[in-house]
Amino acid sequence: MSNDVTPTPAPPVTALTWEASATHAVKDVSTFLRSQRKSLVISHDLTAGLGFPMSAPVKYTRDQVTAFAVDVLEMCAERKDCNTMPDPAKQGAAALAKHLSANKTHAGKTLPICVRQLKAFRRALKMSRKAGRLSTAVAAGTNYFADGVVYAATHELAGEPRPCVSRRKAVSAYLQMTVGMDWSKRADKDALKSSALAFVRQGATDAPSAQDVRDAAAALRPVAAPAPVAAVKSAPAKVSKADLVKQAVALGLPAAAAKSMTMVRLSATIGALSSL
Repeated sequence: MSNDVTPTPAPPVTALTWEASATHAVKDVSTFLRSQRKSLVISHDLTAGLGFPMSAPVKYTRDQVTAFAVDVLEMCAERKDCNTMPDPAKQGAAALAKHLSANKTHAGKTLPICVRQLKAFRRALKMSRKAGRLSTAVAAGTNYFADGVVYAATHELAGEPRPCVSRRKAVSAYLQMTVGMDWSKRADKDALKSSALAFVRQGATDAPSAQDVRDAAAALRPVAAPAPVAAVKSAPAKVSKADLVKQAVALGLPAAAAKSMTMVRLSATIGALSSL
């Protein structure tokens, strides 16, 4: 008999959010801890510090799964709904499974407490990473400002211009302020994004707008020379035999003789008579 635990089927990929997948995975971990199996295959990274991200299926040993359960429950230890929980590091596998699968219902939604805690941790981790990227951009002077976009009244820098990590973020912030939070759902969103470039600036609030920078770059761009137009040769005017006969008679050739000649010979004769 195999010592591996095969997890129960996950929800369809098309409907698989992190929350749904994490809830499903926590159930698998709890089931595994209650068993005597030696390993677990699961589609989540069992590193609590990373926020339990989804991953390709990975095989974990019992010690690794136990360490994950302890880490997660230690993150939950300061919650009011976990204040009676014993020290996770001193719990056996069955107790870990029990507390790991404990649920809480809030606003009509039931989730494992540990999933709620991991969700909050992931949110804080995401905000920390965003703040780090913004700090790096500000230090390098590559951040953007949008005219009129300032820190909220509840922020310690309330009223001061709020930097954005990229031009796209600055354009979005400007349009959220001037058009509405749903600007990206409007049919004219592309035109709105283009018009917002006149109110977005890189590095400083008094820097040229992104539209000015774009126009200046376009003015410096060499203009391609127009393609040469091939000369059109005019087709020679079409001459009838009657016209050639008239020319030949005018040059002294008898009309009967001219009419009896072919057009090629008549033309040659006219040329010869004209050179006399």
